[in-house]
Amino acid sequence: MWWRAHSLSRIRVGVATLALVILVASVVPVPAATPQTGPTGSVDTTTLLHIAGYATLAAGGVIAVAREGWPGRRRSRRVEIRAVAGVVALVALFGVGAELLQALIPWRTFAVAEIGLNAASGAVGGLAAMWFYRPVEKGWQ
Repeated sequence: MWWRAHSLSRIRVGVATLALVILVASVVPVPAATPQTGPTGSVDTTTLLHIAGYATLAAGGVIAVAREGWPGRRRSRRVEIRAVAGVVALVALFGVGAELLQALIPWRTFAVAEIGLNAASGAVGGLAAMWFYRPVEKGWQ
């Protein structure tokens, strides 16, 4: 069967699952009790969820690329800035898509500021993963 020849690793399944959770959370109605971004500039619940979600998604993507390489390509011996930039770009595009999807849903709103927040969170998560993640495998030094 084709799925045995193309098995997915746990890290890739985890990253895909997180992306699905973020997408679902982006389209469900937000309870009225959840604080939204206010004019005072205070950090609220939805902002923290954006930061945590997109930073974790980018960090997981960078770790997946570091451990297994890009799909269809050999992995390299280290995490290069090009790989991090690629993952961050994909996460940012995912954030743009989620916001555009919200524009089509009556109970959600489109916000350009959230696109920037998603991209910045992805960049921080990707760079943090590149900085702190060091593969501990036999033969890597």
